[in-house]
Amino acid sequence: MKVIRFLLPGLGVVLLGGLVGALGVDEILHNLAVMRWAFLYVVLLALAWHVTNSLAWSCAFPADGFRPRLSLLFMCKLAGEAVNQLTPLANLGGEPLKAFLLRRQSPVSRGLASVVVNKAAQVFTGLLFTAAGLGLVTYSWEVPLAVPMPVRGGLALLLLAAVLLTWVAYRSHRRMFTALLGCTRRCGLGLERIERLRARAADIDYHISRFFRQHKGRFGLVLLFHACGWLLGACETFVILRALGAGIDFEIAFLIASLTVVINGLFFFMPSNIGVLEGGQVFLFLTLGLDPAAGLSLGIVKRMRKLMWISVGWLFLTHLSRSMGRASVPGAAVAAAAASPGAGRALRQGAIS
Repeated sequence: MKVIRFLLPGLGVVLLGGLVGALGVDEILHNLAVMRWAFLYVVLLALAWHVTNSLAWSCAFPADGFRPRLSLLFMCKLAGEAVNQLTPLANLGGEPLKAFLLRRQSPVSRGLASVVVNKAAQVFTGLLFTAAGLGLVTYSWEVPLAVPMPVRGGLALLLLAAVLLTWVAYRSHRRMFTALLGCTRRCGLGLERIERLRARAADIDYHISRFFRQHKGRFGLVLLFHACGWLLGACETFVILRALGAGIDFEIAFLIASLTVVINGLFFFMPSNIGVLEGGQVFLFLTLGLDPAAGLSLGIVKRMRKLMWISVGWLFLTHLSRSMGRASVPGAAVAAAAASPGAGRALRQGAIS
């Protein structure tokens, strides 16, 4: 595991370095220098995207229950995504972390249910976003003539597989966590711990099923906010390419952004998609008959934006962890007082003095 942790990022860095060397360092630096203050618009678009996703997560909580404040959801979202980006866990670490960071505001079972609902909506709208991009390729322009048939066939198969996977996940949402525990139990892994988690898994499944059954309108809002987020991602691609002087229309930028979702999804195991993000842009630009140096510059600008928000996410994670640590100290003191009368007297005397 330790070897993979360092091997994957190393391969990504080598790929990125090879692309920069092949396409020309001077041209890449020139393209990045052209960005200048336009990078501020990129940051603001990313901020808007994070806000819309936080609003989507807020709507993933039932209307008749307590919802954490939006600012806390925003911080937990960035903290969880920072963990997702820097570990090869395919969202297995950052998504549960979001619910864990909310445990002072919401029960963990309800928090995890909201994370699952929110992630399902994000994946579903991402599929629609990708399908829209592929539809533009197929029906609107002569661009498909430049796309090799194997590439088009592979993208179609990937989209079909993703749709089927989403359908299976929706059909099993009523017993998702219980089924996962049952699968783990059949494999003979951690039997005692699985038995302890069975009730909590059933509670999470209950909250997920209840939300989909009783709050269809709120789920529609979750989908709407995530759709706005994906559209903002296309706007970001368009702004970057315009700032680089590529002269590309919004439809092409929409196509590039939608196909980037597919490429990043294929290499989910690569921490922060390092090398993959930049290489994917070069591949798309070459396939569409565009300047590959502009594609690499696009990927590097997105990398800079991503690094900035990862840093913010880690700052939020540090802040939230310290806040939770400070909040647990009084509870520990009370527990010690209850366990030991002598400790209780010392605690009371210290409070009086």
